Amino acid sequence: MAVGAPGSLYARLIRWGFARFYHEFAWTYDTVAALVSAGQWRNWTLTALKFARGATLELGCGTGYVQLALAQRHAGLRVGLDRSPSMIRLTRRRLQRSGFPASLVRADAGALPFASASFDTVLATFPSDYIAAETTIVEIRRVLRPGGTVAIAVWARFADDSPYARLVDVAYRLTLQRSPRNPTSDASIVLQRFTALFERAGLETAFSEVQAPGGIVQYVIGTYRKHDPHLPDS
Repeated sequence: MAVGAPGSLYARLIRWGFARFYHEFAWTYDTVAALVSAGQWRNWTLTALKFARGATLELGCGTGYVQLALAQRHAGLRVGLDRSPSMIRLTRRRLQRSGFPASLVRADAGALPFASASFDTVLATFPSDYIAAETTIVEIRRVLRPGGTVAIAVWARFADDSPYARLVDVAYRLTLQRSPRNPTSDASIVLQRFTALFERAGLETAFSEVQAPGGIVQYVIGTYRKHDPHLPDS
């Protein structure tokens, strides 16, 4: 998620640029992501598979790494969702090249087009700020079945402080992003924010660090275990 002064002109320009990156220039996404992660972006996103079970919804499916891995695992119902038609096209192409059918939906995470209690797992890897909106968390809770889990990869950090990591750190800071060189400077604030959001939505909160090639990925985990009278029944 982005950091910095969200109301400044510079921050608005950065958000505009990222919007273009996710839409018109989505074809560059994999290359750029590899460059800013020392080639580990795919490996970092695939750590989400540790949490996938049963019917699985992926929010922000991007270019399809997780969707393809779920298909290869024969993991049952899997759905990829993204707001960007360009990302949906890239994911569909990746799946079709490998001979798998695509189950993809273009929609907003704050208004999920699924019936309540549709999924056992909801995944999101390095999503943008939409994931920390209360409407998004309430919708995630709504589509989860009792005992279901949401797993959100909130950041990754490099395994070592190499010259490459220090160079990449500059690029992240210039674009107001949390750098994998030192992503935990505001860790307690971020984790407290998710804890509060999950608690209000009726989700129990836990945290997990997953080892990955070249680094460690931090997850926030929410599990639906109790009835919330303020939300639709599952």
